[in-house]
Amino acid sequence: MKRIPLFILTGFLGSGKTTLLNQLLRSKQMRGTAVLVNELGEIGIDHELVVGASDDILLLDGGCLCCRPQGTVTDGISRLLKLDPRPENIIIETSGAANPYPILENLSQYSNKLAKLSDPIVITALDSTSYKKTFSEFPEASFQVSAGDIIVITKTDVSPELEREEIDEEIRLINSFALISDTSEFNANDKLIAKFKTSYFSPSFIPHTPASLASQIHGEREFQTVGKQFCGYLNAEKVQSWIDKTLSQYGSNLLRVKGILHLEEVGRPVTLQCVRDHVFPMTELENNFINPGRNTITAIGWGMHHELISEAIDDLSLMARD
Repeated sequence: MKRIPLFILTGFLGSGKTTLLNQLLRSKQMRGTAVLVNELGEIGIDHELVVGASDDILLLDGGCLCCRPQGTVTDGISRLLKLDPRPENIIIETSGAANPYPILENLSQYSNKLAKLSDPIVITALDSTSYKKTFSEFPEASFQVSAGDIIVITKTDVSPELEREEIDEEIRLINSFALISDTSEFNANDKLIAKFKTSYFSPSFIPHTPASLASQIHGEREFQTVGKQFCGYLNAEKVQSWIDKTLSQYGSNLLRVKGILHLEEVGRPVTLQCVRDHVFPMTELENNFINPGRNTITAIGWGMHHELISEAIDDLSLMARD
């Protein structure tokens, strides 16, 4: 029986994993794909940002898979395998703070239970605009690159002046075997994606899971995550002022802000995406499953008090009108 290709999509907070996931799902090679989305916070957003969000997407929120009890990820996969029709591919999107090695080790220990699946192929998204700073501050980012079978360099359109050779050299210092691509090469490239699904790119579990890395989760770092939902419609100008004030106040300690907001000026919900001090333009969302007027926002900080993040989001919610 042909095994179902299994992909693990990883990358640090704000590296563009969900954008990359949507590119994969648009490919003809990835038709019939079921997705397992993991998020740090109690309230998930990423599953609603996925193209064609439906019953084929399973959300595991409330903490990293690498920190979860053993069997959590395999239980999620087992639920996806019970879908009718059965998935032709499965993608696990990890949280941005996840170390992939404990996840891979978990999968290897339950390999009999997951006999219908191929060995996992790890795809790592690497943010070309901030990779050096991220590597220096967060070992999780290095773990994600070292585990990758394919490294996809993202946001090359934001900083086209960056030297590709320099980025490749940084990657090779951590992982000398991975296939390196970027989003311009990767986007809608069915031939490239087809290669990912061949046995040539299907490694065994052994090189993926050195004990020294599998035992490390987040080191001594703790990420503070706050997620909230509130109803009402927001003024776009006031939202922008809130973003400017919040990022100015908390600086680089606020690693990630993402949300789905409803604006008075726009008919559809819009996405809010901030990675440290970089704010992406708010864009309309095509997902028809989102309740009108329901706003969802998640913020992830490092070295911050949980209450500070919560108060900042409360300030935004007070701006909403019925």
